[in-house]
Amino acid sequence: MTFRIDPATVADAEAIARVHVQGWRESYKDLLNPASLAGLSVEERAAMWKEGLAVRDPGTLALVGRTGEGEAVGFAIGGPTRSEGTVPLGTEAEIYAIYLLDRVKRRGLGRALMAGLFAHFVRRGFASAGLWVLRDNGAARRFYEALGGEAGPEQDLELRGQTVTEIAYRFAPIPVLS
Repeated sequence: MTFRIDPATVADAEAIARVHVQGWRESYKDLLNPASLAGLSVEERAAMWKEGLAVRDPGTLALVGRTGEGEAVGFAIGGPTRSEGTVPLGTEAEIYAIYLLDRVKRRGLGRALMAGLFAHFVRRGFASAGLWVLRDNGAARRFYEALGGEAGPEQDLELRGQTVTEIAYRFAPIPVLS
């Protein structure tokens, strides 16, 4: 399967929202309460993405991964580190989200999306990048470690009505991925 990576636009909001909701349901099915996952709404996510893609900091980049036929099957977004949470991420740039549908995982799309974000961060002059991932999400953690990420501090987070623990992954220096 071949993929292409495009900068996301407002026109992509609904497709990204579908991937976002399905990606959560697939990735977190064993980690979050089923009722919480069932309550996710493509319509609500689409509205969030339309607003976010319409007004964006120039340091932020959103990418959409598509099949050769143009179907959105993954996305990633990142930019300057946000000051959210109780524990600082400790990096200059942050990957805010990356989600892929299960049927395209382990085929190079996630790596390509991360490569696009990392290249953007380097062009912006950032020396380090990081992200938060659920501590119990072993597959995602192995992916970040394979890219050179190092585990950092943990923090508890209220997520859709339940408390989960997140762990930071940091990339310093930011890797150049091909």
